[in-house]
Amino acid sequence: MSMRIPIILPDLGMKSVEIIFGSWLVDKGARVEKGQELFEVEADKATVVVEAESSGTLAEILVTEGRVSEGEILGYLEVDEEHLEGSLEVKDF
Repeated sequence: MSMRIPIILPDLGMKSVEIIFGSWLVDKGARVEKGQELFEVEADKATVVVEAESSGTLAEILVTEGRVSEGEILGYLEVDEEHLEGSLEVKDF
């Protein structure tokens, strides 16, 4: 059985900084593996890449540009319930 889980911009520790959505690194409908780079945002002269929390399919994209906030739902990942794991991991560049 599968379910949709929200793809949420995690707490980057940048509450007072403007965060701009950069881009999705995979296309809608594409298979995503846990730990794969999923999207990037720009904040305070840095690009932050967020990795997939679980393996699944990028089912829906809600945000493609503009300002975003920590905790905002950016899209949905379709996952098999038995593969549902942990939380998003963040990589700074």
